[in-house]
Amino acid sequence: MKIKEVEYKEWKLYYSEKDRVSMERIGKNIVDKNFEVIQTLKDTKRNYVAIIKINNIKYILKELRSEIIIPQRKIQTLVKKGEALTTLINGLEAIDEGLIELVKPLIALVKRGKMIEKSFILMEYIEGKILKNTKDIIEVIEVTKKFHNLGRYHGDLNTSNFLRTETGLRIVDTQMKKEKKLWFKRSNDILILKEDLLVLELKTEIDEYYPEIKEKRGYLLAKFFRKIKKLKLVECIREKKKQLRKKGWKI
Repeated sequence: MKIKEVEYKEWKLYYSEKDRVSMERIGKNIVDKNFEVIQTLKDTKRNYVAIIKINNIKYILKELRSEIIIPQRKIQTLVKKGEALTTLINGLEAIDEGLIELVKPLIALVKRGKMIEKSFILMEYIEGKILKNTKDIIEVIEVTKKFHNLGRYHGDLNTSNFLRTETGLRIVDTQMKKEKKLWFKRSNDILILKEDLLVLELKTEIDEYYPEIKEKRGYLLAKFFRKIKKLKLVECIREKKKQLRKKGWKI
């Protein structure tokens, strides 16, 4: 999988070499704001997500604001690719590796000086339904095993980040990053899923379907850190940070 890089105005556009002709044109339309917003799904200080239409085709457009407004994350973009380009590269690699359930990232658009000043990721748009039963959860586990075995993790493994489509489950909202051997991040995926609202509501025992996870060295470490996060002192600090963000603090 080769990534094509094109400069357009103050932006750099990145997309698969296979989709070079169509993606370059679409990327330039986004830079020129030549698209129609069909529906805004999220508009916060940290993220903007919308369904847009270009030439009668729908897409999902996401602006990644966190790495622009949070100082420590902004500084990291001095040496890192940034979330948009990372999502594009990892997503296309995962699909090439056989993870056809992943919603396809199409274009990363990045405007930067020394640090990233603005960035977007364009994704394919799919029609889907939210998950609602134990059978759906079991299928989530099967798909999760698939990308875990590729050495990849979701990072926010909730049932809300999967959609039921006519062709099966599709995975959304992930950078699909890789980890090497420890299984810390992948174990954390499972611990997050165990606390998912639908999982709790249906009283689904995740361990029953994923027993091998406990044999991983990273599992106990991930479990320990999640317990730390639930300490009253840590929860108080996190709540204080939320209040400060509402007041305009960039933390």
